[in-house]
Amino acid sequence: MTTYRLLKAQELTEAVRLSDSVFRPQTQPSMGEMFPRLFAPGIVHSYGAFSEDGTLASFMGLAPSTLRIGVNRDSIRAFSIGSVCTAPEHRGAGHAGRLLQQCIAHAARAEAPLLFVSGERSLYTRAGCVPFGRSANVVLRPPGSAEGAPLLLRQSLYEPGAVLPALTLREAGPEELLRLHALHAAENISFDESAAGLGELLGAAAYCGVLGLTQRIILASIEHEPVAYAVIGVPPHLQHDFNDGVTSMPSAQETPSENLPTVIAYGGTALHAADLLSGLPETLGLEEIHVPVPWQDRELLALLQKTDAEVSYGPNAGTLLIIDARQLLEQAQGLWHRPWEEALRVDKQGRLFAASSGRELDRSEWAGLLFDPEYPRPDDLPNWLIPIPLPYLYGLHYI
Repeated sequence: MTTYRLLKAQELTEAVRLSDSVFRPQTQPSMGEMFPRLFAPGIVHSYGAFSEDGTLASFMGLAPSTLRIGVNRDSIRAFSIGSVCTAPEHRGAGHAGRLLQQCIAHAARAEAPLLFVSGERSLYTRAGCVPFGRSANVVLRPPGSAEGAPLLLRQSLYEPGAVLPALTLREAGPEELLRLHALHAAENISFDESAAGLGELLGAAAYCGVLGLTQRIILASIEHEPVAYAVIGVPPHLQHDFNDGVTSMPSAQETPSENLPTVIAYGGTALHAADLLSGLPETLGLEEIHVPVPWQDRELLALLQKTDAEVSYGPNAGTLLIIDARQLLEQAQGLWHRPWEEALRVDKQGRLFAASSGRELDRSEWAGLLFDPEYPRPDDLPNWLIPIPLPYLYGLHYI
């Protein structure tokens, strides 16, 4: 008989072997190195299906996180699912579906109302996971070969007549971690992270590893004061040496990749971040670089559009399950200047209703109304109930 249960710390090594055999056979780095939140010793949240002889037949990684949102930095609890795999000889038995229910129940016991999934398989959509939010994909290219083009590009970002600051770029070494963390911690919408935790994620370079890109961390400073940063993934053959003698932080394995240069994370004021990002193609000799920008970073997006960037729109990355609507609304209450109960009502069965009309909201409406600013607002919901902003999910915290 198959047993479905929480893994023990000593069983994580077997989980790494199974995950590597499915996702990274004969490829480095290992899943254990790329996803320390799932496989490092400590308090384990992940679940497994164990066959009668005690071997791990199927695995579902589960990692907790806390989101900080709004100027008050209110916290929303969440979990992320990843590294979902089943040994070939055990496939087709429904193990993943049972493990998913275990993970949902685990998150519910932790009073975490959100579950993020880095996938859109029917396994997840059958359980109620849906696309969510809105983001822009911004494609930045060099300003061209005309004389003064880089200067004109920078001038487009600043007010007319403004003196352009001397922005200097350098690779961020390990000694820059605390400076990077200070910029990260100043963001209104982010995953809550200690300096050590941020260093763990930068060192793991998980999403770069998935894309087969080499991670680089670029720090922008004005008069030696860090003002912005960008974590980027570039194909290994596209290397540019800053010649500054800095030993960069650990990067992903240099394996061939057809994926395009991508910004994994960024931080700093909108103006300084736009100045840094828009200059990356020219500075690094890239034909283009892709920048995912979540909807709430409106100021940054508006600045990048001044550079004639190519912009397309779509949902945030992956899918999301709202486990408990009441807990989500209570944890996000700081976003709204009025009590959420004036707009919405949740009954004992967890169903969601418009408070003014009593109309039940279909579950497919939940993610649109609560996370997407472009979703049509029905007349029976007030305008002050603004969507909950979430970070872009396929970044440093990719699971």
